[in-house]
Amino acid sequence: MTPSFRPLPFLSEARAEPLASSRLQKLRRAAWQAREAFAADGPVQALATCDLITFPYPALFAFSGAALSPAPYVMIMNRMQVVQYEEEGTSRVLLFNPSDYERGHEAPFYKSLRGKYGAFLADKVMTRKHGTVQGHLEALGLGPGDVDYIAFDHLHVQDVRRWLGGDGQPAYFPRAKLLVQRTEWASVKNLHPLERVWYVPGGTDGVPGERVVLLDGDTWLGRGVALLSTPGHTLGNMSLAVATDQEIFVVSENGIATESYTPLQSGIPGVRAFAEQMGWEVVLNGNTRESSLEQYSSMIVEKVFAGPSRVDGCFVNFHPSSLLTGAKVAPGFTPTLTLPAPAHGRIRLASAA
Repeated sequence: MTPSFRPLPFLSEARAEPLASSRLQKLRRAAWQAREAFAADGPVQALATCDLITFPYPALFAFSGAALSPAPYVMIMNRMQVVQYEEEGTSRVLLFNPSDYERGHEAPFYKSLRGKYGAFLADKVMTRKHGTVQGHLEALGLGPGDVDYIAFDHLHVQDVRRWLGGDGQPAYFPRAKLLVQRTEWASVKNLHPLERVWYVPGGTDGVPGERVVLLDGDTWLGRGVALLSTPGHTLGNMSLAVATDQEIFVVSENGIATESYTPLQSGIPGVRAFAEQMGWEVVLNGNTRESSLEQYSSMIVEKVFAGPSRVDGCFVNFHPSSLLTGAKVAPGFTPTLTLPAPAHGRIRLASAA
């Protein structure tokens, strides 16, 4: 299987602008042009969202320190999107963020959390499991051999060896290829000390080269689905964009709530005042500092590309891959608005159509 992807137009030219402020202006215009071209190409076949696990995340990072709460952690829910779309006349299945959370616990930050609070508190009280990748696929009528591609917005807390094989382990998905930005793949192979706390040690070791497709920028996978290059949170961060016949969904972890993109609409204590004081249009999920300027610009691209929500036009149709959820252990961190999970049509195998 050789992918027949094509570049998404307009954005790469805007990114070539060397001055950050001018680049932001050009990216804003380019995102609108790219959105129009993307929407005109037609809708995706089907889209489903699957809840995986709710877990703690440092409150300091959630809104770049803007939120006012005594709670040290917010609770966020990791979700997977299953996308069925047409690529050159052939139906394909993409899994976006199929997190192997059992192995993700080995990332140093979460491993130390278990050491601090104990396995029972960390795994039972502070964590809630909703389902597994395997179980969700079975419920959708899909088997391991039906998956063509897997991709992640970035590789924090990810171990892909169970899915693709590596270090002598068999691959759960016999045909699937990993779609990843070239910069993200190079980064995870040679981590800076400031990055290591969020990555599973050896999480990509031994993965066969033929199972990895390196992307260079914005990539149009097929009708109704694209991966936007949104660097900043990590060097090779990317966002899923999906078009239906009524709207465009954008998914990533650049923000942990739709109000991260409209902070003046936020009811979370401190967020609106912080955005007003700083003059920020968006508030970053700031657990990394590789390039905050780039992350801010990437969030503007996501905001423009997604457009207003059909549920409430004051908010953006952005859907976090790790979604802020209200919890008693995190007072003050209840989201102002939670949009319905991205969904469209029904996943159907070609043989069953």
